Amino acid sequence: MFVLFWLVLFLFILASVALTAVVLLQEPKQAGLGDGLTGGSGGDFGSAGGTAGGLQRLTIYVGVAWAGLALLLQIIPR
Repeated sequence: MFVLFWLVLFLFILASVALTAVVLLQEPKQAGLGDGLTGGSGGDFGSAGGTAGGLQRLTIYVGVAWAGLALLLQIIPR
């Protein structure tokens, strides 16, 4: 079990670095969070094509993997 903990910790650190890199690679939106919540521009909310769509999906996948590894780190005995 001790080796499993260190393996999951290593994967968690890799996922953390990957998630940070993927988030930083994305292009910033022109509208702020307030416009997104209040429906300011509204027209292109949720639609992403080309590279932006791929990065958005990759961010979701890596984020879910990061959350799963974080939960797994709490379950595995040290």
